Amino acid sequence: MKKSIFRIALFTLLVVSLIYACAPTVEATPTSLASAYLSIEYSDAANIRSQLAYGTLKLADTPNAVTAEQAKALIPLWQAVISLSGDTTTASEELTAVQDQITAALTESQLQAIAEMKITNAGLNEFYAQYGITLPTPVPGVTKVPGSGSGKTEEEKAAAQATAAALGQTTGTGQAAKTLLFEKTVEYLKGVTGQ
Repeated sequence: MKKSIFRIALFTLLVVSLIYACAPTVEATPTSLASAYLSIEYSDAANIRSQLAYGTLKLADTPNAVTAEQAKALIPLWQAVISLSGDTTTASEELTAVQDQITAALTESQLQAIAEMKITNAGLNEFYAQYGITLPTPVPGVTKVPGSGSGKTEEEKAAAQATAAALGQTTGTGQAAKTLLFEKTVEYLKGVTGQ
């Protein structure tokens, strides 16, 4: 009788283990450390990484300015963002991991000051315009579908590029436009360290 109960219990344990092992796992959606401080839940909000970079620049000459010690830690992290941004094989998790390291290098008061800035895409467009780069302004509530095209002919695209070049502007399609903000952040941080 004891052997029967043992066999039933063992069989039940084995079946439960197999069911548990075969059950689909539910993974938590990864969240970034920065999202604990910064939000994209306001009108025309810039993405978190851009908020961190532009916010760091805007903290200059304030009581929350980045210290030389912080700058030394932040320079290689922002350089990694530039490098990873240029690699088409980079997973978003890699950029988020570096973004989290940047966030950890800043103080809570610095992060709160950046959050209070409510950095928008329009504000970033003004920053880029200072360097002769025009970026397409995202339409609120509309997600751009890659490969959907703009409906312009090749001649219209060439004419638009020629007009921008004649005005001394760069359109926001190249790698330089994508990383300019991060490069300017590195320049600023190097200045803080005296490099």
